[in-house]
Amino acid sequence: MPPFLFKQFAITQNRSALKVGTDAMLLGSFIQTENEIQGLDIGAGTGVLSLMVAQKNPSIKIDAIELDSESSIDCQENFTHSNWSERLSVISADFLNYSFDKKYDLIFSNPPFYQNSLVNENKRTAVSKHAVHLPFEVLFEKVSQLLTDKGSFWIIFPFDDFEKVTILGKSNGLFIENKITIESKLNVPTRIILSLRKTEIQVAEKTLVIRNSDNSYSDQYIELTKDFHGKKLT
Repeated sequence: MPPFLFKQFAITQNRSALKVGTDAMLLGSFIQTENEIQGLDIGAGTGVLSLMVAQKNPSIKIDAIELDSESSIDCQENFTHSNWSERLSVISADFLNYSFDKKYDLIFSNPPFYQNSLVNENKRTAVSKHAVHLPFEVLFEKVSQLLTDKGSFWIIFPFDDFEKVTILGKSNGLFIENKITIESKLNVPTRIILSLRKTEIQVAEKTLVIRNSDNSYSDQYIELTKDFHGKKLT
């Protein structure tokens, strides 16, 4: 499989359980990372989110933790061949059991989120896609412990899980700062992107439509991802 080419980096994903997809492109494009110094990528996979954030922020240092050993190899290779290798570190370990020695200004994750659907027969793919191994309850609890007082946590998940995620956030002292509703087509919501902080503030809301009725990419999506996509979108 040839690398997935971005404008400023490439993603090798031959070993990874999950390949680069629209969810990662959306989340990586929306993450705000102007002044953060220490970042944590939970369930890094190929490392695509870390690379997108590193491209945006010329000084942030990112730890990328990934449970799947084969995906970790791809992630390390992608970091090594990027322009920001000195700022990116792979941790091949289980997020739930790993003892971190620092707190983070920015935490982000494209987590396994299929809660109730049938588990994929491929064990590696199942771990990457399904929340059996990393339940939202445990994820939010540990994120709250690792986030600095002024830090932010960015996450993407299915539209139908919004109420559950909101409750989990509040129960762990995390409050919504940005709420972005993602529609695959107009009025067809499929995903939510949230940023959460430890301080309760007024929520900024917006909606992004990925595709037009003729299945072409919307102007919104093209504009959002223009700094990353390695080819012209139509």
